[in-house]
This record gives sequence, structure tokens and C-alpha cells, in this order.
Amino acid sequence: MIADSPPRSIRGSTAPRSGKPAPGERLIGEPLFIGVDVSKSWIDIADTQGRALRVANEETAIAAAFKGRWSTCANMVCEATGGYERALMRVAKQRGLPLRRVHPNRARAFGQMTARLAKTDALDARVLARLAAFTADEPRAALPDVRTQELADMVSRLTQLTDLHQAESCRVQQAATAKSKASIKTVLKVLDAQIDAMQEAIDAFIAKDATLSQNARIMRSCKGVGPKSVQAILAMLPEIGVLNRRKIAALVGVAPITRASGSSVNHASITGGRKALRDILFMAALTASKHNPVFKTFYERLRANGKPHKLALVAVLRKLITTLNAMINSRQMFKIDRIDVRHGRSLPPGLDPGVAMTAAFPSHCIML
Repeated sequence: MIADSPPRSIRGSTAPRSGKPAPGERLIGEPLFIGVDVSKSWIDIADTQGRALRVANEETAIAAAFKGRWSTCANMVCEATGGYERALMRVAKQRGLPLRRVHPNRARAFGQMTARLAKTDALDARVLARLAAFTADEPRAALPDVRTQELADMVSRLTQLTDLHQAESCRVQQAATAKSKASIKTVLKVLDAQIDAMQEAIDAFIAKDATLSQNARIMRSCKGVGPKSVQAILAMLPEIGVLNRRKIAALVGVAPITRASGSSVNHASITGGRKALRDILFMAALTASKHNPVFKTFYERLRANGKPHKLALVAVLRKLITTLNAMINSRQMFKIDRIDVRHGRSLPPGLDPGVAMTAAFPSHCIML
């Protein structure tokens, strides 16, 4: 259903300007770029040819808006809003629209760079349209499918329940009265039941999907990677097994970012990426550095070379995620004599993994 506000031009008038095409129409020969500002109840759509439209944030209304020439745009950008963009993403997935979801900080920085300091829904849509034109040549990540979104939603809910349980467990230690303790213990029992139910739902969801269950078995074959890490990777990193090792490391946020200007040369550091996933995998890297012979040797070599504990652990984390990526890509279980720790890929039979581990990790890389 289209929202009550009528279609308007990008300058805010209630009707298209004279000589301008109506929303959804396209000027012949000009590439079309679209920006979509997402709110809870509606979305504002603007393009680089001077048109704008507000529709309800519902799949039927969004699908109707993109039936015309807007369906053949060259690039489209929206901000990540924490879930309000899901209807737009589903329509984009169904229609094959080139939707790109960007971090709000990047969109705001781009607006400031273009001297767009004012902030309204309509102006934000215009800025996003210009950002769509600016980023048209950048590689675009595939939109998650319905299956991945469902799994990510359940894993997110399990994390929320676990956090609530942790908070209540801390409060029960400080409760001053018997009634307060009884109330907290009642809530803890409910949370325990909900956590168990959600975990069972996640396990059943993965088990009934052939691809997810096979990927889970492959990753679990690597000692140190537990069920929590596996379900987090499946939910938060659907690109695993598809991208190369550099891109997968950058997505997780464990690729070193160099900062050098003039005579100043600083240590490379990690930044960005998917922090929630990185926090979970950090514990997997810690376990692997102690109990997995391959990663334990790698970690101990870094420490022997004078690398700090945390730097060495982040290096292990990067090798761990690139190794898992290679395993899923090649559909192979973890085997100590077939893993190249330096590159995170399968080795030809008979090659000693120690040979592949002889190259020292760069001293300027991977600081947390």
C-alpha cells in the first residue's frame, strides 16, 4: 500500500517539476542510481535524475514502487538500520535489484564530504543516491537469502537470551532481599528454558538443510571450532567458502590496515568488519592455539619471535577463518598434513605443513 503522502520531486514539491519524468521513469541514455532512506513506517526513494517517492515500509508497497524504470537501475544504496531494511532487501532479492547496504557512518561521512549537513529523510535519500553513483564500480556483496536471514535471526535471539541470563546471574549475587532473589531465580529458570528451546531450534534448522549441515560438519572437524562458533559463522558469514582469503579476512575484520603518512609509519591494526562474529571467533582462536597442533605451533612460533600474546591470537584468528574458508571451498575435512597455515588452503599430498609454516608473520601486522 502506498503511503498517504503523494509522490514528490526531490526538492519537496507535491508534483514533478515541469519537464522532469515521473517517479519510476528513466531518462534515455543516462545511468540511474537510487538512494533509499529507510524508516520504521516508510521509506524515501530518490534517484540521480531528480525524482523522489515515499512509500510504506511494506513489501507490497516497495515492490509496486520498483515495477517501472527503477527496476533497471545501475546501483541502489540503503543504510543498515538494524532490521527495518529487511522488507526492502527481500524485494531486492526477489527482483534482482542491485541493492548495496552500507554502514551509516559511511553514508553520513559522504554527506558531510559533499557539504550536505542538514539531515531529513528526503535529503538522506538524495545523499544515498549520490553515494550509489559513487560506489557503482565497487564489488557488491550478495544479499542474504531467506534461509540465512532466518538463521541469523535465531542466532541473534539466542545471543540476546544469553546476555539477559548473564545479567540476571550477576544481579542475583547482589540481591539484598529474599523476594528479590526469588524473582531473579524465577526469571533465570524462564531464560534457561528459552535458551534451550532456541538452541534446539537452531540445531534442527541446520540439520534439515543439506548445505548448512555439511558446512557445519566440515568446520567442526577443525579442533577448536565448537558448535557456537559454527552456528555463528553460518549465520553471520554466509560468504564463507565463496570469497578468497583476503576478502574473507576483511569481512571478519582481521585484515591488517596500514597507516603511514610521510615519515610516520605506525603499526598496522585491525578495524571494522563484523565485530559480533569476531568476538565469538576470538575464543575459538584461543582454544585452537592451545589444543589444535597446527595453530598451536603457529602461535608458539609467533610468541617465540617476540610477538605479543594478543597480536599472536589475532594472527591465529585470521589463519583460522581463512583455513575454514578454504576447507568449505574445497569441501574437505581438516587434516593436519594437508593444511597450509600460512595461506589457509589445502596442500598437495605429501607436503610437510612445517614447510608452509616457515615464513615469519610480518612484525607490523595484526595489532588489536
